[in-house]
Amino acid sequence: LRHLSAMMGSSLPHHALLLFSAIFVNSSVYSFSKMSMSLKNSGKNSRKKISQNSQGPMFSADGSPQTKPKLLVFDLDNTLWTPELYQIRKSNIQAWKDIRLFDGAEAICTDLAQYGDSFWSDTEFAIASRTNKGEVAEYLLGQFEAGGMKLNEIFPRNVRKIFTGSKRRHFRELSEETGIPLQDMIFFDDDLHMNLREISKMGVLCVHCPRGISVELFRGAILQYDQMKQAKKKMGITLTMRDIQMAANGGVIESKSTSYEFSLDDFRTCTGIVKFFSPKKRYGFVKEGAVNGNGEEYFFHESKVPQGMFVKTGMKVEFETLPPDSSGKTAAAIVKSLEAETGSVIEMPCFSMSQPFASLLLNGIKTVETRNNPMFMDLKPGSKLLLHCGMRDWKDQEAPKMELRKAGFSNADIARLSALPNGAFSKGMIVGVLTLGKTWLASDKERQSADMERKVVATYENMGKYVTEVREASWLKQPVSGRGQPGVFKVNIPAEVLP
Repeated sequence: LRHLSAMMGSSLPHHALLLFSAIFVNSSVYSFSKMSMSLKNSGKNSRKKISQNSQGPMFSADGSPQTKPKLLVFDLDNTLWTPELYQIRKSNIQAWKDIRLFDGAEAICTDLAQYGDSFWSDTEFAIASRTNKGEVAEYLLGQFEAGGMKLNEIFPRNVRKIFTGSKRRHFRELSEETGIPLQDMIFFDDDLHMNLREISKMGVLCVHCPRGISVELFRGAILQYDQMKQAKKKMGITLTMRDIQMAANGGVIESKSTSYEFSLDDFRTCTGIVKFFSPKKRYGFVKEGAVNGNGEEYFFHESKVPQGMFVKTGMKVEFETLPPDSSGKTAAAIVKSLEAETGSVIEMPCFSMSQPFASLLLNGIKTVETRNNPMFMDLKPGSKLLLHCGMRDWKDQEAPKMELRKAGFSNADIARLSALPNGAFSKGMIVGVLTLGKTWLASDKERQSADMERKVVATYENMGKYVTEVREASWLKQPVSGRGQPGVFKVNIPAEVLP
């Protein structure tokens, strides 16, 4: 208005100045809105209509690698998106509201979409996820967009391998589906100890993404792949952020290949009979052969059994053979049971607890659980919840004993009530089921009371802020093998083991 007054002088009335300014501003906003809408709509075009530059923007500063991987494979949970699907308890999950792409994942998928027919023209893109929420994952891949394309367009249906079990099967199928050798792939995943260790042994270059994939990790992995190919090095290693940063600063990544000479025949899918399995020892043997199990015998560890699957001696199973280890020992990973269902298998929520509190809870001594987070808040009173006994004991074993002595228990009683039942029960297994009461944020006064300390079997200093009543607790008829996870997670168990 000041500039307009100076230009027009006093000849233009004040109300006319206001009207003129309003028209000017509205016209500018309208023009800007049209420009913004035009830019937004231009991003919805197919990747074939977008820039056909020979070099993608992610590599404009570093130079284009001479050799690119023929297949880029991505995990989903905690790699492309967060949180993990098992952590979301609502049924109607919405993209960007309940779950989001990592910033790096969105940038990378945008690059793949926009330069898929130019810079990435000789590279295919795939998914390898072992989530048991396959339908939800497929739905979300159709909801998320990057670079004007939905993720289920960037990753075609035939190379979206989303199913439970060892990821060796995922990669065997990807190699067979695409005809691409495993040594020409890069795999991005957050699970260092299981997924990346197994897949790197197959000869795939793996990249650890502990907090989701980032542009720095992705770009560094592509450049490192190129250098390793030029130097004709074996690809079966797992790169970390430290490796990527070392290479970026001119350092040399020491050879730490764990790959073996193998063929895809080393990863056969077979049927057979469980010859022996010990839940307590956590291993067993399976014999190939659908009828009598009279073929070759394979060792399998509990970690190679799907989460929540009930395994017992004599049962028919489908399993996958693994490459021999350095000692030549043959092994297997159990895929699924082939038993005719004599009883139903049900999905239930589960949480993990350390000893001695797991036993004290199931023996009816501990009747209240406390946590520093509201992990039980969404579970309605009356909800059934499975209890997994953690591998690690509580850090202070003497503290609960002191509380039990104050309550009048003898040392013999404390030892008996703090122990798991004899037989198959052991740490690292799903051992009981609870019926929960209400959960609330307790006051300091509540938690400092002698009654609360007796129910929790802990002092105020060792309690969490959120208090959950346990209405009922019972041991399972038979423990079920399973690995603990943070928070409340879902498992499948045979209904026959419930009390």
